[in-house]
Amino acid sequence: MNKIIAERYELIDIIGQGGMADVYLANDTILNRTIAIKILRTSLAKDPIYIARFQREASAAAALSHKNIVEIYDVGEDNDQYYIVMEYVPGRTLKELIAKRGALHVMEAIDIMKQVLSGTARAHQMGIIHRDLKPQNILVTDTGTAKIADFGIASIQSLTQFTQTDVIMGSLHYLAPELARGEKATVQSDIYALGIVFYELLRGQVPFNGESPVNIALKHMQEDLPSLREFNPSIPQSVENIIIKATAKNLNDRYKSATEMLEDLQTCLSRTDEEKLVFDHSDEVNDPTIVVNPRQIFDEEEPEEVEERAVEKKNNNGKGKQILEKLKNPKVLAGVVAGVVLIIGIICYFLLFGGNKQPNVMPDLVGLKQSEAEKILKDYDVTINKTVFKELSDDYKKGLITKTDPEKGSSIKEGDVITITVSKGKYIVLDDYTGLSYDEAKKKLNKIGFKVDIKREVSDKKAGTVLEQSLEKGYKQDPTDKDRTITLTISKGSYVILDDYTGMSYDDAYNKLSGLGFNVTKREQTSDQPAGTVIDQNLAKGYKVDPTDTNRNITLTVSTGYSQTVPSVVGLTPDSAKSNLENLGFTVSMEGTQFPESGGDERYIGAVYKQSIAAGTKVDKKGTTITIYYYED
Repeated sequence: MNKIIAERYELIDIIGQGGMADVYLANDTILNRTIAIKILRTSLAKDPIYIARFQREASAAAALSHKNIVEIYDVGEDNDQYYIVMEYVPGRTLKELIAKRGALHVMEAIDIMKQVLSGTARAHQMGIIHRDLKPQNILVTDTGTAKIADFGIASIQSLTQFTQTDVIMGSLHYLAPELARGEKATVQSDIYALGIVFYELLRGQVPFNGESPVNIALKHMQEDLPSLREFNPSIPQSVENIIIKATAKNLNDRYKSATEMLEDLQTCLSRTDEEKLVFDHSDEVNDPTIVVNPRQIFDEEEPEEVEERAVEKKNNNGKGKQILEKLKNPKVLAGVVAGVVLIIGIICYFLLFGGNKQPNVMPDLVGLKQSEAEKILKDYDVTINKTVFKELSDDYKKGLITKTDPEKGSSIKEGDVITITVSKGKYIVLDDYTGLSYDEAKKKLNKIGFKVDIKREVSDKKAGTVLEQSLEKGYKQDPTDKDRTITLTISKGSYVILDDYTGMSYDDAYNKLSGLGFNVTKREQTSDQPAGTVIDQNLAKGYKVDPTDTNRNITLTVSTGYSQTVPSVVGLTPDSAKSNLENLGFTVSMEGTQFPESGGDERYIGAVYKQSIAAGTKVDKKGTTITIYYYED
């Protein structure tokens, strides 16, 4: 590519494309570091509205500094190219992680959400609403660090010159109900999106899908989230309650701040006896229904663009303007709404009850094959929609109907079209494999298509026993997913703990250590202990050896017994002779006598002239008595 931006940033490769800008992998030639650089598309660089929006993003993101938010290094313009230089985060998006692995383990999902909520809370504290929180905008490094990216539609509440009205541009699967109604984006709409993200992490898919954007938006406005615990009963109720509260359709029920949601998340695993969260609105007066034009939900024009187009059509909209002025009158508006409701009611009445078609009761088709259902419905002159939905089931085999719309017992009439959902197979539900031998557990898991990885750890359980499993009992596996892996933690057995072998005979100590798998090295040393006695060991008592460590070595020091050579002390003074012999371990007896008047050697006057055990004699007992004889002065 070899293109340089601002005489500093060398573009290497394109790594992402968005509605407004392209993202490149680049090198900062001054700081010699890898960065990502977002460049406003050429087709938009001449549009002052898009430039303003792009600069707004830069100002918002550059104000943030948090370990879980992608850092902004630089913002600028070079030859009419507007750019933002940011931290390059190696890894993958959360969406890619979910696509590869499906539903995550509850502990891993909680860890990711703690990080994302921490970064979101920081942004909210600075008055910044992201407005497009979704797994595609959350990056996860190989070390598990989550970072929020793409503040491309972030709204700084203080920048009122750019936010006279809020325009919904985020992904519909994470769209808060109030945004679908055309209301202003708030901190709570970000929280709703994070509740959906948390759901997707634990379920492996979004809660609401539909054939059209309007259909998805209406589901967010009207339908309850499908139960997570029905999918995976091992998910704690306290965890599901966090998602229920985060995605509450009534803002009074929803978390008021990301910090509040984060604090709840940090303690959820300690709340083991929590009941399912249910909101009671029985005493509330129903709010009036707000009818929203679908174009209002999905129009991506900025306020300035709308204003420009309004000016262009000014001459053609004179009458429209007068009508709008009249609609500002509450009485006129109320009359119009009442009229519309009345017309809709009349239409619905004739659609449901008009004509000669008599209503029938919808039969129960659940558990039948589609062909069987078609035969039954033929008697009612009712057909099945060509679009057949498919889902995994806990109860029904592949090809059997799991639900119908309308449900059994509902009114149907001739000509109606029934929508059915058919099972694409039963979930594979994992058992508890702890306590089994590894071979037995592996055989069971291989039979249901799982690849088994192993971790080993020391335990008092028998070697080869399964201690833990990475996917808990009750985990539901999509049978169509061929990439199935589980990790089993296997016992190595208990530690080998050494005893004190000193004082034993070498043969006894050798036999005990050999039985423990040790190679024994013998080292001999004289001592006052009997020959063959162990007097030292190089690995102390209590030393622990990993049961899988086969390279086990120990050195024993063994006594060769006592051996001492008697020195000559003849000619020494009695005290010196005694001291020398006692230092060598001998017991000394002294006998003095008068020097003889004749025949004596004058050299031994006051000195030892004889010893009871001759010099050079070896004794094998410490404390042997030697008598020294000397002439007194």
